[in-house]
Amino acid sequence: MAKTDKAPAFGDALLEGLREAAAWKRGEVALDTVNVDPMPAERIRAIRRKVAKSAGDFERRFGIPAATLSNWEQGRRTPDPAARVLLRVIEKDPEAVLRALSGGT
Repeated sequence: MAKTDKAPAFGDALLEGLREAAAWKRGEVALDTVNVDPMPAERIRAIRRKVAKSAGDFERRFGIPAATLSNWEQGRRTPDPAARVLLRVIEKDPEAVLRALSGGT
């Protein structure tokens, strides 16, 4: 296998990341984190009602499956952090999400 210029840089970055993770585990460093607040079922339901008439309409507009949304609204499942971020953006500026999904600016 031929070596490339990218291989050493990638390997160095990987080793640096592993060292940083090990140092964090030992309590030697603090890593920057972003905590996305938990989102209760009632808030998810309120977001959906604000922007769509039904879970099916929400799916057509934003691409989140109606069954998934229903599970979140009924508290059977909890959205992962990425989904919570998307829901917060939909809550604050649904048109921005629609523009992004349509490829507009």
